[in-house]
Amino acid sequence: MVQMEPRILNGMPVFKHTGVPIKRLFDYLLADRSMDAFLYDFPSVTQGMATQVLACDAILFYEAISKAIDSAAMPSSRPR
Repeated sequence: MVQMEPRILNGMPVFKHTGVPIKRLFDYLLADRSMDAFLYDFPSVTQGMATQVLACDAILFYEAISKAIDSAAMPSSRPR
């Protein structure tokens, strides 16, 4: 689903076998453009590919937030 190779856009993450940067999808969404608009403009990217990338990003975000909440809830072991 994601490809990172030095010879393709200097290693920037792209949708596999498309050369389309993953960042481009997030640029569209952050600019309030739809996934349909992105898919129309980049027909080599399938809806399934875009959905998988968004799902992976959501999981990474959830894990980061969970770690932050867990560490904030843990009492400090340092003496006061």
